[in-house]
Amino acid sequence: MQAQAAQAQPAIKTMNEKNSSSTPPVPSNNKLDPIAVLREELAAAALCHGVERVEDLTEELVRRYVQRLGGVQVYVPIERSLKRERLAREIRASFDGRNARELAQRFGVSLRQVQRILLTPLKA
Repeated sequence: MQAQAAQAQPAIKTMNEKNSSSTPPVPSNNKLDPIAVLREELAAAALCHGVERVEDLTEELVRRYVQRLGGVQVYVPIERSLKRERLAREIRASFDGRNARELAQRFGVSLRQVQRILLTPLKA
């Protein structure tokens, strides 16, 4: 769990370094608070886009998020699985029925991996 907490990087550091002091930091304990992370990321995005009254916008979006998903356990996939899904979509979109070997070379994966991706049913 500590590894996950160490990996969580607030967007404000990468999106808008000069305004980093206006957003409260996410608690550094072992368990991340998803609402605190959401609040920080929304504030960072708002600052980057020049939104006035960042706190009002952030709190309204958090309120709506909680209203829609409150009480539901939400799974957030790790970045690696998102990259894998993106790669699979690109391979499927590029497949013409005869170019599996070419796709393996283009995307830097094995021919067997391309075949596995093409045979795996799409997620809903």
